[in-house]
Amino acid sequence: MNILFIVKHGDIEHLGIMLLSRILKDAGHTVEIVESIFDKVAARLSHKPFSIIAFSVPTIYAQDYLILNKKIKAQFKVFSIWGGPHPTYVPEVIYEDGVDCVCIGEGEHAFLELANAMESGKPISGISNLWVKDNGIVFKNPLRPLIDNLDTLPFADRELFQENETFHKGKMHVLTSRGCPFECTYCSHPPFNQLYGVSSKKVRRRSVENVILEIRQTCTKARVAFIMFEDDLFASDITWIRRFAEQYSQHVHIPFSCYIRVELVNEEMIGYLKKSGCVTISIGLETANDDLRRRVLNRGMSKQDIIDAARIIKKAGLKLETTNILGIPEGTLQDDIATLHLNWQCHVDYCTVKLLMPYPQTAIREYCLEKGLLAQDHAWSEWHSHIIHTNNKEKLAVENLHKLFAVAVEFPWLWPMIRKMIHYPWGKFYAYIFWLWDGYVSFFRLYPTGLKGFRYGLQKYARILCNVSKGH
Repeated sequence: MNILFIVKHGDIEHLGIMLLSRILKDAGHTVEIVESIFDKVAARLSHKPFSIIAFSVPTIYAQDYLILNKKIKAQFKVFSIWGGPHPTYVPEVIYEDGVDCVCIGEGEHAFLELANAMESGKPISGISNLWVKDNGIVFKNPLRPLIDNLDTLPFADRELFQENETFHKGKMHVLTSRGCPFECTYCSHPPFNQLYGVSSKKVRRRSVENVILEIRQTCTKARVAFIMFEDDLFASDITWIRRFAEQYSQHVHIPFSCYIRVELVNEEMIGYLKKSGCVTISIGLETANDDLRRRVLNRGMSKQDIIDAARIIKKAGLKLETTNILGIPEGTLQDDIATLHLNWQCHVDYCTVKLLMPYPQTAIREYCLEKGLLAQDHAWSEWHSHIIHTNNKEKLAVENLHKLFAVAVEFPWLWPMIRKMIHYPWGKFYAYIFWLWDGYVSFFRLYPTGLKGFRYGLQKYARILCNVSKGH
């Protein structure tokens, strides 16, 4: 069975797709990837007979994928399956023209069962985790249990991206766990937990030995200069972290970054991360307004907790990255400016900043709908706010602050000028600044991957800036 994954960005590692690829290849199927540009997809489908095209769909790309999928289905006879966040929370996308199947929740076992059944000519309408459309009739199947022991899964098929010359040279992305016990209103974990029931709210974690083995095996096949642990909550279990520090420092010796909750930051935890080789820690700052953070975002830490956590991290000699959210419901431009000031106070090395995205099934979306704060005409975009603001001038200022936020954090002396700039409609120009600064800091400060990685980064951001210039 020939299977083609269609990806929005072919220049980064897609861990979910790589894991599916390894499972499918181990069962004898052929798996390839192609960038989500119709001409490239059409060329690949014309060159080789693929039976399945597959999309891993975040909500922000759902509309683009629908358009592309319809064009593909109009020209080629292929079976289209959608998985990932959007189909999980909006499975009704199955009713769109051209979508033959959606996968809800974890897809490893479901996708393999689908591919095996199609290859052998068996019925596919009763596979757990899948909604399947057949002659206009949709078969809605129940969920199968979550994969409890993650060590039973194979390692990600990193060659999938290397073979297509899109491997992110020098940088390796790793997941050591699934799940999160916290219930931030803007996050997809709480609705995922609700799908499977309250008992599934635990964090499922791979063994230290399993993680170390994957890294060591990858290092024998590719140059790895930096590792990014992509877990939503990497440092939570002190026992696991203690064992990880011992094994990682002994067998790997590669600098890495990870994410930790502010509430879990203490000198013991940070000490083990430092010992193991961590160089950059990311924490969720989100907003400087304690009321918005607790009441609207459901994050219980205080402003002082954030400052204390930052102090411990910086004292250990680690680089500090923060995540920030602008355009929070019931928030103001002044709240977002206060968040900027808090980053200064924490002496961060870099901050990532996003406009709040009220994704389907999240509590924040329900909150916005209840309060009448969700913009009715919004199309999913990382550059525009989806919340109703006091007036259009404030909306423009918040969107522009989003693009210039990281530069303002880095260069406080520019703030008087930037404070004026955010009121002018120069968003496309500000987007260039955003990506140039993000690329510089990523490759020189937070995630250093050497000269080859930097050259690759320049190529990547040249493509991004080209897309920005076209309004994408």
